[in-house]
Amino acid sequence: MNQRMTMLILSCDKFSDLWDGHVKLLEQNWPDRDMDTIIVTDKARQVTYDSVSVFAAGDELEWSERLLKVIEAIKTDYVFLTLDDYYLVKRVNTQSIDKMLNLMEVKNLDYIRLFKRPTKATRAEFSDFKGVYQIDPGSKYSVNLYSGIWKKEFLKSCIGEPMNAWQFEVHLPAEAVKYGANCAVSLNKDFEILDVVRKGKLLHQASYYFKKNPGIYNGNRPTNTWGYEIRLGIKTLVGRHTPKPIHNAIRNIMKRFGYQFYSE
Repeated sequence: MNQRMTMLILSCDKFSDLWDGHVKLLEQNWPDRDMDTIIVTDKARQVTYDSVSVFAAGDELEWSERLLKVIEAIKTDYVFLTLDDYYLVKRVNTQSIDKMLNLMEVKNLDYIRLFKRPTKATRAEFSDFKGVYQIDPGSKYSVNLYSGIWKKEFLKSCIGEPMNAWQFEVHLPAEAVKYGANCAVSLNKDFEILDVVRKGKLLHQASYYFKKNPGIYNGNRPTNTWGYEIRLGIKTLVGRHTPKPIHNAIRNIMKRFGYQFYSE
């Protein structure tokens, strides 16, 4: 696999407290991944890992510019992209990932998302690969920054003007349509993650996991309030199931009260 794909863990210095736990679980649950694995950050930091390197692109660069810089430095045709606060919590079957790489080559796929949402974007299942479906690249967040496999040239084509991670993710579907990207999603639970942070604070599910598994996270981030997480849950639920005209009306009301949305 190391001649075909590079794993990039996108981060920044403000989230460096997450690195040790991320690497520990990655080593525990995917020890035989056999590919270069790189944490992409802004500022140089004196930290070393046995099987993960750190690429400091420069703190003068925006998130998307750092991504472009590391893409231009790697030699493989495919990129396994994930984020620092997506902790791998289940064992990965390397053969399954290798088969997906083969599928990408045979079907000329540009992207396979390893996270089921958004389900609205899911289309027909591949007849010769159970659990993998075509997706509509034009659907909102159909192409996103949850863990997935990208053809490097497609990922590179998505990088234009400097953007932060939230802005970059929002514009990905439009870039996929413009590129004519062939996109898919795997519902086979190939890469099961724990979502750790929101708004700079730990989510309750992550706090519970760390208490149950001491030694994974040793930082001092506070945990979000239950009120915030309940509001987040309601907002997510409404976004997934509310008809578009009603959804847009709710967003317009929320904007008047100062809420900021990256997607329109």
